[in-house]
Amino acid sequence: MKGKSAAGGVGKPAPPQQAVFSRLSFLHQASTVLPPSSIGLSRYYTSHLLSVSRKSVQRLSPAVKHTICKRCSSSLLPGITSTTRVENKSRNGRKPWADVVVVTCGFCGCTKRFPALDKEEMKAKKAEKERKKNRVDVDDATVSKAIEEGKDKDAEMTGT
Repeated sequence: MKGKSAAGGVGKPAPPQQAVFSRLSFLHQASTVLPPSSIGLSRYYTSHLLSVSRKSVQRLSPAVKHTICKRCSSSLLPGITSTTRVENKSRNGRKPWADVVVVTCGFCGCTKRFPALDKEEMKAKKAEKERKKNRVDVDDATVSKAIEEGKDKDAEMTGT
């Protein structure tokens, strides 16, 4: 029966290569948990992780790939084996959506650059700006109507 779990329910099906998936997970955890004193073993586990994923044709998630140096296969742990900073080279930082996170490997000096915001976050910020802009326009119109109505009421009270 396709798509059913072992208990006979209609849950999520198991990944097609469960053993390979668990091996990749173990290798990633082992390479990141090892102390900085055993750098060679950590690099070995990371390179083994990459080779197993290639041989089994399993794609690694972007979150896992962001934590691996492409040049020396070391785990990029912020503050321990790598440095992380945010750059914005757009006209002295005038464009907030142009922030880029730069991760530099502490061993080989290789840099990786990732956008600080993903597309959904950028859309949400843009929509929030539009809502704020529209609120100001509505508030201005409401205030001007109230002022005009106030003048009319004053004219009625004074009889002019």
